[in-house]
Amino acid sequence: PGDDAIVEVARANPVDGTRMVAALASRALGEPVNRKRVQRVMRAHGLLQRSRNTDRRRRPGYFRVRRPDELWHLDMTKVWTAAHGWVYLHVAVDCCTREVAGWTLDVRTRTDEAIACVEGAVLARSVTPGRLTLGTDNGSQFTSRGFRKHLAARGITHRRGGYRDPESQAFIESWFGQFKKRCAWRTEWETIDQARHEIASYIDTYHHRPHSGLAYRTPTEVA
Repeated sequence: PGDDAIVEVARANPVDGTRMVAALASRALGEPVNRKRVQRVMRAHGLLQRSRNTDRRRRPGYFRVRRPDELWHLDMTKVWTAAHGWVYLHVAVDCCTREVAGWTLDVRTRTDEAIACVEGAVLARSVTPGRLTLGTDNGSQFTSRGFRKHLAARGITHRRGGYRDPESQAFIESWFGQFKKRCAWRTEWETIDQARHEIASYIDTYHHRPHSGLAYRTPTEVA
C-alpha cells in the first residue's frame, strides 16, 4: 500500500523529483518515507525526472533574511489567454517564508500595475514604514519615477539587481519557474478571469505544499 501511495503522489506531481515526492508521500501517509525507497519505486514505474545540474557558484553579497516582511522579491511574467492574448502577472514573494505576499494579473504591465501589486500586499500584511526591502530587476515599471516615489512614501527600501543577473532575483525567479511547470504550461485559459481564479487556487495550494528551501516545511508552517 505504501508503494501505491508513492506512485500516486509521483503521478500527481509529474515535474517533481524524489525528495519532493518523499516529502509529499510522508504527509499523505502520516509517517516518514525514505527517499531511496521513493527513488526505487519511481524508477520501477518509469517516473524518475531528469536531475538538475547542482554545480552552482555561490554569489557574493547574499542578503541574510531573519524575519517575514524583511525582504520581498517582485517581478513580472506573462501568460496567454484566448480572449485577451498575453496578460501580465506581477508576484511578490517573501524571501523568509516563501509566501506569496501579493500578486496581480492585468492586461497591461506598467508602473500602475506594479504599484497596485505592492500596495495590495503592504496593506494586507500591515507592513509598517522602515520594515521592508523590496528587490526587483531593472524593468521599466520598477525603475520609473512613479514606482520609486511610491516606495519612498511607504518607507520601503528599493534594492535593484544587476543587469543580466537573474540570480539577484533568485526567489521570485524560482517561484515563476515552478509556477510555469506546475500550472501555466499545463493549462489553457480562455479569459483573464479564469486565469485569475486558477492562479489563486494554485497559490493557495502552494502555501500548503512542502518547499525544498524550507527543509520541506510549507510556507504557511514557516510563517
